[in-house]
Amino acid sequence: MSTLLVLALSFWAQASKDDKAPLKTGDFKDEYKDPNTKALIMRYRMRAPEKLPEQKHLGLIVCFHGMNGNEDSVTGFTLEAAKRTGVVDQYVIMGGKSKGAGWATSDDKDVLAWIAWVKQTYPIDPRRVHIIGMSNGGWMVKRFGWEHQDFLASVTSYCGGGVDFSGTPKGEKAAPKFGPGNPADSKTEWYFVHGDADEQVGVEASRKACAQLKEKGYRYIYREIMGANHGGITQYPDVADDVLRFMNALRHKEIPVAKDEKAEITSMLGKVKVEKPEGMAPLITETSRIGGIPAGRVVNGAMENPDPDVRKAAIQTTETTIYTRETVMELIKLLKDKSEDVKNEAYKGLASASNWRFVEAQETLVRVAKSKNTPIAERTLAIEGLGKTARLQFHGNFEDKHVIWTLVMFLDDDDEKVRETAFAQVEKVVKDTFQYKPDLPPTERKIAFAKWKQWIQTKCGPFEQLAAGK
Repeated sequence: MSTLLVLALSFWAQASKDDKAPLKTGDFKDEYKDPNTKALIMRYRMRAPEKLPEQKHLGLIVCFHGMNGNEDSVTGFTLEAAKRTGVVDQYVIMGGKSKGAGWATSDDKDVLAWIAWVKQTYPIDPRRVHIIGMSNGGWMVKRFGWEHQDFLASVTSYCGGGVDFSGTPKGEKAAPKFGPGNPADSKTEWYFVHGDADEQVGVEASRKACAQLKEKGYRYIYREIMGANHGGITQYPDVADDVLRFMNALRHKEIPVAKDEKAEITSMLGKVKVEKPEGMAPLITETSRIGGIPAGRVVNGAMENPDPDVRKAAIQTTETTIYTRETVMELIKLLKDKSEDVKNEAYKGLASASNWRFVEAQETLVRVAKSKNTPIAERTLAIEGLGKTARLQFHGNFEDKHVIWTLVMFLDDDDEKVRETAFAQVEKVVKDTFQYKPDLPPTERKIAFAKWKQWIQTKCGPFEQLAAGK
């Protein structure tokens, strides 16, 4: 345990003895002070649910402002997204004020003490701790997050400055890029947002961060916004909402569940494969709340239940909760289920996994969508899943090129329903559709399609090279 963390916990231990007042809830501002010296540690804004759970079930989102900002800057922005996505009462959301105009390494001790205090004072699930920052705060969360993956489920940086991820965090061993223990399956997850017209913090800072994390085998999501300047990236609520949904889906991959949750999981494992639908609802709800690797065993078991309604209920949780890579593989198997309802839900679960950049989900949706032997109804479900994956990438970061190229190629498919479905995924996220319509006569359609191909090639490179794996 680091010296800073020991110090942070000692601050909290003394504070818990001195502070007998009821916990504050709602949206308020306050100061956290050293319980021994009464020196200011952090001025902050917090929003806590009016009704606090008795158990440690709440998530925590810690917000970091930009240069010359304050505790309101990113906190209010995050709070609005939490409200829009309907998860606000599942979190304590708080933003601090740096000692200087911006965050510095000298703030780390106070940040650790402040976070340790709130985790112990409020009913926070230690597996659901996330940080988000913008500009100088975006630099702060990248640097701080890299060094403190031991307790952070995710790090989100809006237009954050450069941080070197090429090395290994202090005190840790380098994880394997692939196989058991790889960072994508065992470490903190990352979300970056940057405008390519940012003149204050160049977009290369986020591009380089992604490249370095990719090289190390981490899973990350990057939303680059074409034409957006430094502050302009906050004007995309679809991206902000995706960040909140991503946070809400994640659990820390190495922190163990609480003792009572461990007992619950053991009990549920013995039931989910045989339980009837009427008894499954509370089990499925609890499985989704626990989430992550521990609950993955439970939801995987429920997907093997002989009752299709149970399988369907289990699958539905994968749209909002990330479990394990094995869960994604179970969803792929269920694409061949005898129940049409189960198959339909499996496609939706794979769409979420694909959006969160599970490569197995992306490859499966591409394969099914292309298969002429697959029923049209299923091909269109796969195409809709690819559309969910690509939608925010059309803002400017065309990273999952095989997904995007597949969607575009379907604009010239022989089947009109396929063309309609593919066009529905892209027509609202591009400025120019080149006068394309799915029901155009073949000659006119091919003229418009040629323009689509030319345009997407400038974003994703030649399709022939991609198809050849280059």
